[in-house]
Amino acid sequence: MGNYQIRSFTARDIPQITALQQAYQQVYPHASIVPGEVYLSPGFEKGKNIFCAFDEKGQVQGYAPVFPNLSEDNRYPHIVWTEVKAHPLFKESKEIKEALFDQVIKRAREIQQAHPKNKCRLTFQYHPTEMASIKFAQSHGCAHSESVFRLVRDLSKELMDAPQPPNMIEVRPWKIESEADLQAYVRARNEAFPEAPITPEDWQSFLHSDSTNEGTTITAFEGQEICGCVSAYWDEAISQRVGQKVGFTEYIFVREKWRKQGIAAFMITQAMKYLKEHGREAASLEVKAANEKALSVYYRLGYVKVDETRLYVLDV
Repeated sequence: MGNYQIRSFTARDIPQITALQQAYQQVYPHASIVPGEVYLSPGFEKGKNIFCAFDEKGQVQGYAPVFPNLSEDNRYPHIVWTEVKAHPLFKESKEIKEALFDQVIKRAREIQQAHPKNKCRLTFQYHPTEMASIKFAQSHGCAHSESVFRLVRDLSKELMDAPQPPNMIEVRPWKIESEADLQAYVRARNEAFPEAPITPEDWQSFLHSDSTNEGTTITAFEGQEICGCVSAYWDEAISQRVGQKVGFTEYIFVREKWRKQGIAAFMITQAMKYLKEHGREAASLEVKAANEKALSVYYRLGYVKVDETRLYVLDV
């Protein structure tokens, strides 16, 4: 080992991790910066799932988070989201990345052994310009599996009026406030996306983050039952960084029983109106490139593709 040591993350490491991301973004401008509070979410198990590499002066020169999405449906693998990032100017960055990758693989195998009914798939997400990171992932057997598009809707332009859903469906802003609300939301969303489940603990953490303090969900109900939902929110730090008051229309789902009734389009238009009423200039979302049905809805509502990232996966 070189002049560095690897240990688990603690909350006091957040400023240094943010600084490292900023240094990385100077070299790769399209790379995203993950807000530090994200690393405090339960999925990271109080730092157990984040590995940091420190130099002799105690400075973070590399880190690797591991975030598992554990599937309860054996048709789908557990998805272990990860990143192996080193300071681009640190002389031992390649050695650090190798050591961090070893920790990631070890942790992913531990997760799979603890939940053996499903296979485990390590997943990296990179912008095409992050060639050094892509080559590193590929050198360890990771293969490009699919792409993710980022779409943006200019909210200064006229918003379309999507047709109202059937009369029995009520679409309205809804705050997830009680434990019962949280459990109902998670059940509905996981039914819609069994391949990408969330836990109540992680969603509770997201709801208490700075990003959602002023946001809401636009939710479709039939009686007391959730039919579908769109999260509408923003993060002022992101807006300042990109120089535009951007909001997000994300985590869009409609449960199978209520699909093909125009519910998604109507919820999204209501979410865009909510963002516009709160001073947002644009609405952004991410969608897998292969999801042609969703893309057709988004394009029809005025979203345009502005960027792409790619997923690189390895079965462990």
